[in-house]
Amino acid sequence: MIVILKGGPSPEAEISRKSAESVKRALISLGYKVLDLEFDENCVKKLIEIKPEKVFIALHGVPGEDGSVQGLLETIKIPYTGCGVETSAICIDKDTTKRILKSYGIPVPSGKTYFKGDDIDWLEFPCVVKPARTGSTVGISLVKEKENFEDAINLAFKYDTKILIEEYIDGRELTIPVLNGKPLPIVEIITETGFYDYDSKYKTPSTVYKVPAQIPGKIKKRIEKIAVKTFKVLECKGAIRIDLRLNSMNIPYLLEVNTIPGMTERSLLPKSAAAAGIRFEQLIEEILNG
Repeated sequence: MIVILKGGPSPEAEISRKSAESVKRALISLGYKVLDLEFDENCVKKLIEIKPEKVFIALHGVPGEDGSVQGLLETIKIPYTGCGVETSAICIDKDTTKRILKSYGIPVPSGKTYFKGDDIDWLEFPCVVKPARTGSTVGISLVKEKENFEDAINLAFKYDTKILIEEYIDGRELTIPVLNGKPLPIVEIITETGFYDYDSKYKTPSTVYKVPAQIPGKIKKRIEKIAVKTFKVLECKGAIRIDLRLNSMNIPYLLEVNTIPGMTERSLLPKSAAAAGIRFEQLIEEILNG
């Protein structure tokens, strides 16, 4: 029996349920016995009773991607998909992730970290304001003018007590998945606004995805090298997705690492895998067995 964990208290719960439905269909078509389980106060009791062979974690955001669920499953001795406790806890925090990757020479945007109650002394615009520990671009803002800055700060603090303010990297929006240590094709995301926010991800039909992205071979190899190094340095497992911006000088800047990428019909990991000739069912089975 494979149990898929979905939902939970995260702002991304609805996306999680959509991912879980796609994963469930794929596993059933592969012949697995599957149960999807809502993550709530009764979840642990049910898992102990079911004693699944493995848990496929489809929980986006906290507590699915921050190591909490992983720690819980290790405590009750149930194997699970994806990154472990420590890696998950690091990657959910964009501030911590940036500090580690920067120490290994991986390029990241310059910026500052602020905590609730701090005096904020940022003066450069445009900039990006985001909560440190959310996914799906929840609470993120591109601030082009100073008069919108305070609203962006308040929105970010609505979701977290720690926020990042970063330089805006003007350029191309890219993402590259890594599956069990191997890079998949790079995806370029083109939006009407030039900013890949929540609406562009899940609501706006005009968002265009180019896969594989048309990038010079030398730059492509550099991005792949960064992606594989990131996977290794952060000790990731299974499938992750790395978001980047490529500036006008073709310099890639790593923005964040997603340890439980979406699996909906609009999700980027399945698009990339398909471009590599990996069917959705095969992708799910590789994650399951990774």
